[in-house]
Amino acid sequence: MIEVVRRSDSPRLAAGPCAGRRSSKGVSVSRFSTLVLVSSLVLGTALAGGTTASATERNASAATQELTQQAKPQVKQQAPKPPKKWRKWEAPSGPFFNDPHRKEGQFRIERRIVDTIKHTPRGSYIRIAVYSFDRVNVADALIAAYRRGVKVQILLNDHWDTGAMKKIRNVIGTDRTAKSFIYKCKKSCRSAANEYNNLHSKLYLFSQAGKTEDVIATGSHNLTRNAAIHQWNDLYFMSGEHEIFRQFVGLFNDMKNDYNTRQDPLLFCGVPTGAACDDSVDKHTVWAFPRVSGPKNDLVIDTLDKVQCLTPDAEGNVVRTKLALSMHTMRGNRGDYLAAAIRKKWAQGCDVRVMFGLIGYHTKGVIAAPTPRGRIPLRSTGLDYNLDDDFDLNSDGVDDLILDYYSHQKYLVIQGTYNGIPGTEMVITGSSNWASLSTANDEIWLTIRGARVAKKYLGNYNYQWNNTRNSRNAYTTSYANFRVFRDGRWVTERRKVTTLTPENYATGPYWEND
Repeated sequence: MIEVVRRSDSPRLAAGPCAGRRSSKGVSVSRFSTLVLVSSLVLGTALAGGTTASATERNASAATQELTQQAKPQVKQQAPKPPKKWRKWEAPSGPFFNDPHRKEGQFRIERRIVDTIKHTPRGSYIRIAVYSFDRVNVADALIAAYRRGVKVQILLNDHWDTGAMKKIRNVIGTDRTAKSFIYKCKKSCRSAANEYNNLHSKLYLFSQAGKTEDVIATGSHNLTRNAAIHQWNDLYFMSGEHEIFRQFVGLFNDMKNDYNTRQDPLLFCGVPTGAACDDSVDKHTVWAFPRVSGPKNDLVIDTLDKVQCLTPDAEGNVVRTKLALSMHTMRGNRGDYLAAAIRKKWAQGCDVRVMFGLIGYHTKGVIAAPTPRGRIPLRSTGLDYNLDDDFDLNSDGVDDLILDYYSHQKYLVIQGTYNGIPGTEMVITGSSNWASLSTANDEIWLTIRGARVAKKYLGNYNYQWNNTRNSRNAYTTSYANFRVFRDGRWVTERRKVTTLTPENYATGPYWEND
């Protein structure tokens, strides 16, 4: 469901003929943006993976067409005028990263969020959907915005009830039909209400901040202390892309319906370059989960299938595509088949690096299995805060990990040939882990094309990969003596031996199970 909203006015909720199927409340939709979404949903998967659209995408298309019949265009009103002192202030742009190991870098992302909140003028909207929220200073900034006339709308997962959440709730209430509210979705917003599903998106929308209109931020960052001082996170800001902003607002409005049954996935990209959204040509492409899938229709598999590892150039040389994956967690059956898929890219000749916060032992065995090229390069950001705590989880006499530092990021940098286009530079980021439960959650998958953005993400990746303070070798290396026959006689050689060992760890007080 995608909606065009007035800049200074609250989006309308309206009942429609599809209410019995979806909810007692539908969403008003712009004819133009809905038609964009319809064609995206019908054709997007075929273009992205070279396969026929699945039943899920067909159902999503049918639901959107139903809404198109009742859509009424809305007149866009003039954006609120910010105070004179803010009229030169511009919202952040591009990706931002924190550094949990250095005090000056810990709250780098949070400062951008708070600064943006502080520059929202009266009559504008702030919409936030995050998994967890405990930052009182952020709550204070949101309350101050509300008191100066900003509409503040917040959706949260239901696993916590923190002081920051209570503080906001006491001021703006929980009524989702009001212009301001804070509300916890019950077992996810757009998926089946069961114990396994969550609102796991991290989405920040500002209709106006200083001189900047239609600000969007998404990535891996929750509004928590953990996110700043124990996790590696990213948050990507973009602004001024009015159509994709309206589509994100439509997604947010659909989320606040808090369905009990799973809704169709959404695919949108603002105004597509071609007939439908295509992540190989459009600057930004968004999938909004739930998008329940398996090995034959997983979005990650579709993406990796479009990567060509070896491409001849004009001089007769071969150019290798580069893949750099920073993944919070890889585990379960889905973790296994995705690990096999990216290992396959390494075997095909891509230059692949994989960095994780937590990995299942079976998944680790899949991704690290030998290939004719050797093992895939593999490092972990899961590090212990106190190496002298004598924590021995499996009683083997070796100090095991308590995960005090770890990556919470979920991004993939692709540099090379993608969907037949050499020289592609793109990043996939958002909230979705490589784990079995992720596809049924509320999640955001964002593709960003562009060399500048890819360079910034790669800089963050290399900073973690190349620094032993930030990551560790995920393989166990030892040395052994081997008898080898050389030059007509047997000699002894000392060789390096690489082995896999379980990631023995306890999650500890700083681990968020998301």
